[in-house]
Amino acid sequence: MNDRPDAALYVYYRLPSAARWQAQTELAAAHAALQATWPRLSSRVLQKSDAESAAAIRDEMLTWMEIHHQPGGLDTSTIASICEMLAPWPSARVGARHVEVFATLPASGAL
Repeated sequence: MNDRPDAALYVYYRLPSAARWQAQTELAAAHAALQATWPRLSSRVLQKSDAESAAAIRDEMLTWMEIHHQPGGLDTSTIASICEMLAPWPSARVGARHVEVFATLPASGAL
C-alpha cells in the first residue's frame, strides 16, 4: 500500500447530519486511542464544504474526511493498524470508509 516515508492516510465517508455530534464523540475517543498507540500521530476530521456538500446537507447527509499523519510518514503496517482500529467508527456512517494514501511529490526531475 505504501513505500513512501512521508505517506499520510486519508479516509472519507458519509453520515447523517443528525448523527454528527455522536460521530464527533466517537471519533474523539478513537483518535485518543490512536494517539496512545502512536504518540507522534496527528489526526483531524474535516467536513466537505462546497456546493455539492450544501446540497447533501439539505438531504441530511455529510461527507467527512479524516487525515492521519506523523513525522516521517506512515508505513504500510501502521496504516493497516490504524484502518483496523477505526473500522467501526463512526457507528452512524452510511456506506464504506474510503481509504487513500498520499505522499509528497518527489523533487522535480526525480519522477
